[in-house]
Amino acid sequence: MSIHSKLMTLKEIVESNYYFQVPIYQRLYVWGDDEVKTLLADLLTAFRENKDIYYLGGALVVEKKREDGSICFDLIDGQQRFTTLWMMGFEWGNALQPFLHGNECRPRISFPIREKVDEYFHKRIKGESTTIENAQIIDAFARISGFPNEDVREIDMKKFTTFIYENVKMVFTHVPSNMDLNKLFEVINNRGVQLQHHEILKARLLHYINDSGKRELYSHLWDACSYMGGFVEKNLKGIVKKFKIAQLFDDTGSAGDNERLANVNEVLQELAKCQSGAGGETEMSLESILSEDFSGIKPGEDEGDAEDYEADEVRSIITFPMLLQHVLRIWLCKPKSAGLERDALPDLPKILDRELLYLFENHFLNMDITEKDVTSFIGLLWEIRYLFDKHIIKWVNTGEEEVHLINKLRVKRTRRYQSEYVNLYRERLETPGGFALLQSMLYHSQQITTHYWLTPLLAYMHSSPGAQDTYFTFLRHLDNHLFSSTESEDLIIRTRKFMETPWRECQLDCSILGSDSGIEFAHYWFYKLEFVLWDMKRKEMGDLRWYSFRLTAKNSVEHISPQLPQKTDTNTVSYMLNRFGNLALISRSINSEYGNKPFNEKRRRFLNKNIKELDSLKMELVYKNEIWNDDIAFSHEREMIDLLESYLNTDFHRGTDV
Repeated sequence: MSIHSKLMTLKEIVESNYYFQVPIYQRLYVWGDDEVKTLLADLLTAFRENKDIYYLGGALVVEKKREDGSICFDLIDGQQRFTTLWMMGFEWGNALQPFLHGNECRPRISFPIREKVDEYFHKRIKGESTTIENAQIIDAFARISGFPNEDVREIDMKKFTTFIYENVKMVFTHVPSNMDLNKLFEVINNRGVQLQHHEILKARLLHYINDSGKRELYSHLWDACSYMGGFVEKNLKGIVKKFKIAQLFDDTGSAGDNERLANVNEVLQELAKCQSGAGGETEMSLESILSEDFSGIKPGEDEGDAEDYEADEVRSIITFPMLLQHVLRIWLCKPKSAGLERDALPDLPKILDRELLYLFENHFLNMDITEKDVTSFIGLLWEIRYLFDKHIIKWVNTGEEEVHLINKLRVKRTRRYQSEYVNLYRERLETPGGFALLQSMLYHSQQITTHYWLTPLLAYMHSSPGAQDTYFTFLRHLDNHLFSSTESEDLIIRTRKFMETPWRECQLDCSILGSDSGIEFAHYWFYKLEFVLWDMKRKEMGDLRWYSFRLTAKNSVEHISPQLPQKTDTNTVSYMLNRFGNLALISRSINSEYGNKPFNEKRRRFLNKNIKELDSLKMELVYKNEIWNDDIAFSHEREMIDLLESYLNTDFHRGTDV
């Protein structure tokens, strides 16, 4: 048998009576919340665009013979994505039901030797009650289950699951069962990284810049912006060794948003000076940046020109292709007054990581662009990326966990060895602050593959230099009028309107919270309430846990009084069962732990686990009650809705933050 590949849908897999197993030498399910959420969002985008075929990558399989005549494959590569598709069938059913199992409830995917995992999935197929200790599997199921309620537009799950079953295709590459697996894994692990789309786009854009020296400068800017795992000024210093950050940065200027480092023309002038005296040693690849230590020049090595740089390990909330698309949206919206010889142009129809080249081809490259267009775009890219690093949250590794923080650039100058020694560092705040917490709320409550709210926020920052004290105020206004309004247009359309008229107002409405919607409540409202509680009640509560509160990924709606209460439980509700007052959004894995346990036991578990820090402010208020019934649940609901209405009715228009 030779190696060959075949495109297959889930429907074709079922019709072919194929089964799969995850061999013991492969990792069990390890996908986290971001990976699952990204896959779900990609599938939904393809569904709404009515794609005839949606290609979802590949899977490497080895065929195994079985005595019953069915064909079984070992999943060698691609099993995380494939298993996630299978798990969607458990939660959503509908058209995906046949993909779950074959005859006699035989699971479509099995896990040899992992008996507890096999038993868990087998029982779920048969509709029996079961639990599992694997946090990744629990979290993935919770994310999949809650996904239909996270989107602002209603999803027709029957049609959506049919699309996944019939239109999503994967490339199955079959390898012979007698192939040397050691050699196969060596090939998989050492295969070269393909040229990324943004690198292709860079080459096409730089082609418009005729002068080689100028082209090199803009290439440096692009490369510094492209690595999202660091801070842009440090990336540039790694690429151009002689570039001195401190020449363009000071704390006073940064406080007023007028540091020279934020201005691309100032950066270009400094780079040109480095270029003229570089001696051909200015450029490094990003691979070199990652592998080398740029901690600064030690005293004695180059006295009088020493510059040290310290920063935490960070992870961006968006990819570079996404940043490019946010910047392009801002560039297209800028009128002649911004120095461009054109009026504002039509917006992108969407933001989608994998369609970077298509979107630039149709909305930038095909409009007879000039060198000035290219240089203005790359210049804007630098300025937006600098603002992104300065004001937008990143995942910061604190040693024990990753948290959302904004790390501001700071500089300390000292005299040493008769020379000035400069220490640049990214300041780490112990608590996130309101601006970071609101961004974190939007990050967790919106689609991870788009984050449309970022475009008008970045555009507002860029057009309002020196107005840092209004950024938080503007984001409050933007959040309210973008996500808490009665408007129903697509977010791409509505965010463009906020780019054109930042302080535009819409009719606000949270009346949905007075309904009997149960698990159908959009997760956004739970996340938003957590922020509003922190914002409006932390001083009243006088509790340090409230001040240090952070938002984390939550994916399951919890009934405070359970849906199927135990007969001995006296703390139950009736008409409030599926109302907002009896519900909360809970953290990863907690849903399976709480289950149908009585109120008193849930309360005890929550209080014991939240001694040092709070996981949910809403649940903290709920569990201050020693008993729970319809009247108390209704009173809690009314208090929460009144608080949200008060917040929505606050006029943030052009206010300043304290």
